[in-house]
Amino acid sequence: MIQGGWQGFVTVGEALLTIRDQRLYRAGHRTFGDYCEQVWGWSRQRAQQLMDAAETTHTLSTIGLHPENERQARDLKEAAKVIGELEPEKVIAVAQYLKTATGSEKPSTSQVKAAAEVAASIDAHATVQHPDTGAEVPLHTLTGEQRAAAIAENVTTGTHERLQRQQQHIEESKLQARSNGRGGWTDWVMDYVAQHLTPTQELRIVGKQDASGNPKVQALIVDTETHATVAYGEPADWLKKAVLNLVEEVKG
Repeated sequence: MIQGGWQGFVTVGEALLTIRDQRLYRAGHRTFGDYCEQVWGWSRQRAQQLMDAAETTHTLSTIGLHPENERQARDLKEAAKVIGELEPEKVIAVAQYLKTATGSEKPSTSQVKAAAEVAASIDAHATVQHPDTGAEVPLHTLTGEQRAAAIAENVTTGTHERLQRQQQHIEESKLQARSNGRGGWTDWVMDYVAQHLTPTQELRIVGKQDASGNPKVQALIVDTETHATVAYGEPADWLKKAVLNLVEEVKG
């Protein structure tokens, strides 16, 4: 069985699972590890990797994903663990999100993981928007069809927001890591002034209170002759974030 499926990591992993779980190795070996080493020349750890890949692939098939090789399965192992614990309606919501929102038949590992974790975090007693009325209602009070629609909406919205936060964190980390040399957020300000502003333009950082009296800071580029705002980032609670918001705007 293993020989016949040598080129298929799923077939090999499934065969090993059967041999281990049904204790078929005991026909000639004391332990499963001995069987793997003496028959196939694999360590117990290597056999476990193949079995994990097979189990991961089986779980991912429930959301329409089929890893092409063992490495892809290994990368998605943690996401598959989460998916394996989801209720059926949440599995369907994750599958729908990955099929429609990512625009790809091969979503990234971060997309799969984010969608799975968002689905897992949905509390049955949490309040959600009623799919028909828009009113906030407890999830457990909805009918089956309404519940499925609400979960699907939460997975789509929540995953998008989580991925946005992750990307923002990555960008901030990159800037912070380079803050001692060119490329940090403070250096970006000077680089942008030197390379992109005209003699009549200024990069301003403005601090003021919002309508509720909370301090906010905003980075913007202003033309001093026309007094027009050329570009601006969203107001933020701290200086670094304000500059990063402007970075995102001008890059976009």
